[in-house]
Amino acid sequence: MVSFNICIDETGTQSVDILSAIRRVIRHSLELHPEHEKLIRQSMVCSLPLPHVMGPAYRYLWVDKIGASFFIIIATHCEGGGRGKPVLVWAIRRKVGDTLKDICMDTILGRLRVKMEVEKLGLPTILQRDLMAAFDT
Repeated sequence: MVSFNICIDETGTQSVDILSAIRRVIRHSLELHPEHEKLIRQSMVCSLPLPHVMGPAYRYLWVDKIGASFFIIIATHCEGGGRGKPVLVWAIRRKVGDTLKDICMDTILGRLRVKMEVEKLGLPTILQRDLMAAFDT
């Protein structure tokens, strides 16, 4: 099983909710087409401008495959018009292990929006610590 860490390096001026929606769109696009750069891009081009994701803030995007990972630049519009700061995202491919812990961590990381949600899950201390550390990478 293969998965991706979605790392947003530059948030532009987007809200936490929009960044969470962007993260979900990218993860979904990568799950559907993990090997096909053009299909990943097409999926994101269709999803990012939707009102519940970025809406009018979306301008266009670049998707560059680097090895087995992807670098994504999302160009934005400012609220009053004009060019906004871009959102810069790394989708770093990682191989998920075969252990139950590895599979659980991958599943949990794929569903959470922010690091603070890990604490609310009531997980064993070791798993919670590993999830918190993985969220930072």
